[in-house]
Amino acid sequence: MEHIINNKGNKVHPATSTKNGSLIRRSARWIKPRIPTLIIYGYAFLYFYTGIAKLQIIAEFIRGNSKIPYLGKYAELIGWGIPILEILLAVLLIVPVNKIKRFALHASTFLMGIFALYLTLMVAFVEKKLCNCGGVIESMGWKTHIIFNVVWFIAGIYALKKTKIINN
Repeated sequence: MEHIINNKGNKVHPATSTKNGSLIRRSARWIKPRIPTLIIYGYAFLYFYTGIAKLQIIAEFIRGNSKIPYLGKYAELIGWGIPILEILLAVLLIVPVNKIKRFALHASTFLMGIFALYLTLMVAFVEKKLCNCGGVIESMGWKTHIIFNVVWFIAGIYALKKTKIINN
């Protein structure tokens, strides 16, 4: 490995001698403890966005839910309940009270797990697939959508583990 000699004649390791390497390490040290917070605000944005998108097309959302096997008879309850729950969780995720935020993160992660499970079951067992997710998320392909939800589910678990350490 090559070493760089500084102006004092000392050998310096290349990674420690460049300003870019130092900047990258400083940035990584700055961002790493903030990842759980970024995940929390990401969930808040995601749920607020999809909740509003569903409410804007509520009749279509309820009609789509009525076609879901086994759950169709609860279409109106699901149609109003999910977007309202998403918006409520989004608001609770930004409340500056750790217990409330932690509860909302638990609920958000659980809900994302339910969404991922629903999509997986839908793809595996239902011929006419239904997605009423709202906004641009609805336009994703099935595999992409499942991966998107699973990544957010894992991110939620990560944030829960890290916030538990931070809050204790």
